[in-house]
Amino acid sequence: MRWNLIVLISAALILGAAPNSPAPPEGMVYVPAGPFIMGSNVGDTDESPEHLATTKAFFIDRYEVSNSNFKKFDSSYTYKEGWDNHACIVTWEQAAAYAKWADKRLPTEVEWEKAARGTDARLYPWGNTWDTTFVAWDETIPRGGTIMNAASPYGCFDMAGGVREWTDSWYKPYSGNEVPCESYGEQFKVCRGGSHFCDPFSFRSSHRFYLPTNTTGNYYTGFRCVKDAE
Repeated sequence: MRWNLIVLISAALILGAAPNSPAPPEGMVYVPAGPFIMGSNVGDTDESPEHLATTKAFFIDRYEVSNSNFKKFDSSYTYKEGWDNHACIVTWEQAAAYAKWADKRLPTEVEWEKAARGTDARLYPWGNTWDTTFVAWDETIPRGGTIMNAASPYGCFDMAGGVREWTDSWYKPYSGNEVPCESYGEQFKVCRGGSHFCDPFSFRSSHRFYLPTNTTGNYYTGFRCVKDAE
């Protein structure tokens, strides 16, 4: 099944390849339109089934929004761990408001997973092998972009560890998933990427978290933004 999906993706990428990629806005990277393999058949039940998903072209922040950048939006924002660190202790509403202020938006979880995995269905942003030197975990929160050898296929940093990231998607089952879950619906937003408090299983790019939109007061959730490219 996976091999068939990879063949379909390869054909689509060849047929739809653009001669030139548009220059991204400052601090962002370009993710081209097209299909990729989303989800997992060997992860948690909410990650299944593994399936083909498609996005339009978009730009995504190379790094998570920092404390200093969030401070420009909200002058009352304070955080003790350093202004270059990932912004956290923000609700989904605050993250969405920042994105709108910056003329951007929060990514859907489809966009987030594609930016993290690319088109080869890798487990982690950097590949398929777990490596403790590639993530910020064990209760540490490094400055954004300090783990330079762990970029995603499109050049995004810190998509595993550090802080998990808000998306714009409600926590709902994938098409074809018939496993019941009382948390599904429009009560929780999906977060991705794992945090410095998570275990290695949670750093896989297909892993899904969910939180109420008004959750705040913790050091485990931040965000990055996207912008349409078409």
